[in-house]
Amino acid sequence: MDFLDKAYSYNFEGIRNEVYQFRFISTGLQEITKIVSISPINKNLNWYSVGFGNLEKNENTISVNDLAEINNNDYDEVLATVFMCILHFFISNPDYTILFFGNTLHKHRLYKQKISSNLIILNQYLEISGGITEEQVTIIEKSQTITRKGKQHQRIIREKDLTALSNSIEIKRIEKYNAAKTADYQFVLFKLKKEL
Repeated sequence: MDFLDKAYSYNFEGIRNEVYQFRFISTGLQEITKIVSISPINKNLNWYSVGFGNLEKNENTISVNDLAEINNNDYDEVLATVFMCILHFFISNPDYTILFFGNTLHKHRLYKQKISSNLIILNQYLEISGGITEEQVTIIEKSQTITRKGKQHQRIIREKDLTALSNSIEIKRIEKYNAAKTADYQFVLFKLKKEL
């Protein structure tokens, strides 16, 4: 089965404050509502950033948790769906660029592994580049409480300091994505292939 064929059905929820929002259900041991948001980060360059996480309801508040521990171990299906949402975004924005990175070191490595292992399929639709910044993005260690099998556990997550990204980080190099150099990339860029 093709990587993108694993995608869940998704709904385009619309555009609010220039943010494109999509929703889908991850199925498995439980049904988990996932939200994919594609938001502007540099209007002059037409750069947008993609983020996704679990929709959570706590009393009177609804939020999207991109650090949620709860999942169905369906990483391929979830990432394939995120890529389908990105392709959907490009239908109306063919000249834009999507910035893609994991907000934790673990997720960033996982995403790059999935891109690398599905490069032939993704390259049919996307121009993919890897980016290296002049300075390393600061890593913050945070304590997180998670529940597994009814018991609470403490864990330390290593999260990227996303506030640093808005403080004009200098880009050292952007190059055609090379799976052999994936460990070097602090971010990945997607553009729609011109011939599509």
